[in-house]
Amino acid sequence: MLRVLRVVDGLNRLLTILVGALLAAMAACVLAQVAVRFVLTALGINISAPWTEELARYLLIWIVFLGAGIGCRKGQLISLEFVLRALPRLPGQVAKHAGCLICIGFFGLLVSVGVAFVELGRVETSPVMNLSKAWVYWAMPAGTSLMILNTAAFMAEAIATRQDIREMAGAASAD
Repeated sequence: MLRVLRVVDGLNRLLTILVGALLAAMAACVLAQVAVRFVLTALGINISAPWTEELARYLLIWIVFLGAGIGCRKGQLISLEFVLRALPRLPGQVAKHAGCLICIGFFGLLVSVGVAFVELGRVETSPVMNLSKAWVYWAMPAGTSLMILNTAAFMAEAIATRQDIREMAGAASAD
């Protein structure tokens, strides 16, 4: 079990690097857009770069879905847990595990909806870059599949190490 968790954590480390690279690319696109709109225009050079806005938007979609998937590994998504923490140990843990199972079910629904969007995207193209929208829509099933994997790993780690899952939630990884 712990070996599988290490593999999941290794995957998450690689995906964290990917998300960082996507964020850097998005920042570069936005900087280029600002330079074109304001700096070059102030210098009397009137050109446009509409692809920067479109690419930045698509990169942000991937960043959000992959980042949320990574956050599920340590329960780092925003949640209100004051009721869970107020409960005694066993009922609080059972409630937290039940909540995680409900989230896994919801993420499974989002995977199926995302796959339907991918099918729709195969016949659509982006307005400026003429990119198949399927590439953009793949962020949803990919990210929500990662959410399922990481939520299951989060629960499995709590069970395998006999830790209180409520105390694990939100804890930053020491890796």
